[in-house]
Amino acid sequence: MKQWILLLLLIFSFLSCEDPEKKSRSNAEGFFVIWFESLFRISGPYDSACDNPNYSTPLSLNSLVTLGTFSQKYRITTGSNGFKYAFTLSGDYPNCGVTLYVYNCSKPNVHARNSDVNCDSGTFSNHVSGGTQTCVIPSFANQMILILIEPNSSSYPTTKCSTITFEALP
Repeated sequence: MKQWILLLLLIFSFLSCEDPEKKSRSNAEGFFVIWFESLFRISGPYDSACDNPNYSTPLSLNSLVTLGTFSQKYRITTGSNGFKYAFTLSGDYPNCGVTLYVYNCSKPNVHARNSDVNCDSGTFSNHVSGGTQTCVIPSFANQMILILIEPNSSSYPTTKCSTITFEALP
């Protein structure tokens, strides 16, 4: 409520001090824009890899990637149908760990959840053991997204699966 009162006071102060020739108003407008953006900025987690391509690897369609020992972050710009991918795990899953994060580069980053993702088998967070699941995230259409694959999970089990592959599909 205080923000709205301050906003109204600021707007009225600009209106009452309007320069008919608009000579001195440019500084005031700049101040207002900065103040307004900082006051109403959407806060939340944001991955700097969205702005700095050195922090992620470009991912091409139909390019199969096999995850090694370390986490890997990929980026891709999606098409009009959203983001479609194939995720394959070895038969030692779920006795091994893997974590998949898919999120867009809007501020703040929006992470995919089971309710956002349509998979032919399994779910976004419960993968298929010893096989491939194909999933689509329609809400991630026409935007840059990041994919983070971690070869372990934050909870038990923490050992890496023997095979973890990921492929972006058209």
